[in-house]
Amino acid sequence: MTRPIPLFSLVIFPNSEQSNLIKSYKQLLKNHTGWLGSANAMAHITVINFENELSLQLHLDRIREFCKTVIPQKVTLNAWDSFGESTFFVSPNQTSQQYLNNLTTDLHQYLGFKIKNTHAHLSIARGLDAKNMKIAYELFANTPINLQFICDSFYLRRFNDQTQQYSDIVEKMDFGK
Repeated sequence: MTRPIPLFSLVIFPNSEQSNLIKSYKQLLKNHTGWLGSANAMAHITVINFENELSLQLHLDRIREFCKTVIPQKVTLNAWDSFGESTFFVSPNQTSQQYLNNLTTDLHQYLGFKIKNTHAHLSIARGLDAKNMKIAYELFANTPINLQFICDSFYLRRFNDQTQQYSDIVEKMDFGK
């Protein structure tokens, strides 16, 4: 039995120029592999998902409260990495990894959720096999990556059944306000 796609996703976005760059990397890899999961997804770092409207509404005010306590920080994502042979992504440097992981863990705990582990990252491709992972590493081996942006908000996205993507931005939640 496949799990239903969560209706809402709370994420961090890089800036629009960086999002376009990631989109071009996804397309380049897709052209070399023929297919890849998340090829059409906007560049993002996932913080938490909510299965339905009710579960979101139960926590929305607390998420907004949490955001008021967060101090924005410049983050840097500057390394190609992977989770085994399935997910190829851009990884933050150590300082940014700690900030982003803490942000995710702290929010989960603030909402009363347990979180086993977190590893903030910006996916290029999901669902790769060993052959396509090798292609990904070879394709980007000589491509420097250094994305820097101020992490200053969460974005709440809703899954759109027509586009089959989280293409509907419901709300932007600024930090420290």
